[in-house]
Amino acid sequence: MHLNPKKVLPFIVAFVLIAIIVAFIIQQTSVSSTSGIYSGTIEATQIHLASKVGGRVIDVNVKEGARVQVGQVLVDLYSDNGSKQTSSSNEKIVSPINGVVLERLVEPGELAIPNATLITVCNLDELTLTVYVPEDRYGMITLGESVPVTADSFPGQEFNGTVSYISDQAEFTPRNVQTTDSRKSTVYAIKLDLDPSGGLLKPGMPADVHFQTNQ
Repeated sequence: MHLNPKKVLPFIVAFVLIAIIVAFIIQQTSVSSTSGIYSGTIEATQIHLASKVGGRVIDVNVKEGARVQVGQVLVDLYSDNGSKQTSSSNEKIVSPINGVVLERLVEPGELAIPNATLITVCNLDELTLTVYVPEDRYGMITLGESVPVTADSFPGQEFNGTVSYISDQAEFTPRNVQTTDSRKSTVYAIKLDLDPSGGLLKPGMPADVHFQTNQ
């Protein structure tokens, strides 16, 4: 009995496609069992600079994105409280750190209100990233561990992050944690310190942490 090649060919093609799909699923399962990718948003400690007494803004010496040095004068103000007993004076707003101007919220000629933020600065070399991992991955992460971090803004480029904090309390606990699947809904905060990136990484950028969990 001879088989008709035209009738057999569709079955062969279907078999090959099924084999490819099964191999892909096995590969993806293997990868997911040895690594975990978790997303977060890059953060930085922001310093909000304000005038103590308020006054008329004489000059703003920096733009958003400008790099500043410790002691650099960012804003000049002229204060006149209208009191005969107290003379008018100039106030200078200076940067307390080496960093970058994130926000410039005042322009020359405007009236600055006391204690209202005029300039916001931060240090881009001291960025952090917080992600949340499920309970079944929690025990595989250690303090001081170095892990690769990627950002959509820089495809193909990796940055280094160091685990600096592992929360000992769950951020979310379901009412019923009796089953394995339910326990996976419990997540813990993991904080990483990012190595200096030369100004590439910035606060607010989304980023992914690539944990290797086959330790």
